[in-house]
Amino acid sequence: MKKDTSFQWFFDNKARSDGQYNSNTGSGILRIKRVTKADKGFYKAVVSDDRGEDITQLDLTKEAFDDILKELARISILSASPLKVQPTVEGIKIYSEVKYYTDAMKTTWYHNDKRLEGGDRLKIGTTVDQLWLHILDPKESDRGKYTLDLTDGKETRKLTTDLSGKAFDDALAEHQRLKQAAIVEELRAKVVRGLPDVATIMESKTLCLTCIISGDPYPEITWYKNEKVITFKDRYKMEVKGTVITITIENVSSEDTGRFSILVKNKWGSETGKVTVSVYEQGDEPKELKGEPPSV
Repeated sequence: MKKDTSFQWFFDNKARSDGQYNSNTGSGILRIKRVTKADKGFYKAVVSDDRGEDITQLDLTKEAFDDILKELARISILSASPLKVQPTVEGIKIYSEVKYYTDAMKTTWYHNDKRLEGGDRLKIGTTVDQLWLHILDPKESDRGKYTLDLTDGKETRKLTTDLSGKAFDDALAEHQRLKQAAIVEELRAKVVRGLPDVATIMESKTLCLTCIISGDPYPEITWYKNEKVITFKDRYKMEVKGTVITITIENVSSEDTGRFSILVKNKWGSETGKVTVSVYEQGDEPKELKGEPPSV
């Protein structure tokens, strides 16, 4: 093909920007990552140069599109992995991995041969490569055999896992561990946001450093300068307004240059936020601005 050749994909007469064209081979490809009913329609490729244009079309509005969905469903069913059990913060997840899920693939979950429906404690869903059942807040009554039926109307597979005895005990114990760890992470003392990596200020000015903390119970707060505890008096002041912590240094001088850090701590854990303060003299430039300008 000529170098000035133009290639464009269209779907239902609307240009598609996600198509690919290789000028060396002359091939044009349109990849649809996840086929749904919204992809049903007319596809057209238009190639043109100074000699004119040529068009090729594909009608995916009727049986041809349904056949594609059925074939994808068949491939997906055959690719389904054995059921796997994954403890989560919320409960216990049972799932199968597939190459590709489509709407033409029907899934039904069973517990001890009783059909399951989604509800407050049972969540059933799919992603492009996974079919899953999520048991929230698992209880003793959730022990037993779980089965996933897969069908496309012709091809059928039945996947089963035994979630009873030690298998259930282990999954429940890991769920409880993850849940407790999540609670601790939520409650532990943290520096949420606010402190920059570097704060540069001219001497004689007032420096304010503000950060936001969290934790329950409310954390103990300690500020450090060069790893020594700061005593707040004279030019150094600290203001606490709920979760907003501000340290103010009045009339800054070169003596205030250094590494500042805030340590917040409660019974669940601790965290440190750090900032480097750089003070420059009046009429001078901030240290990071000295030197040759960056090349363009």
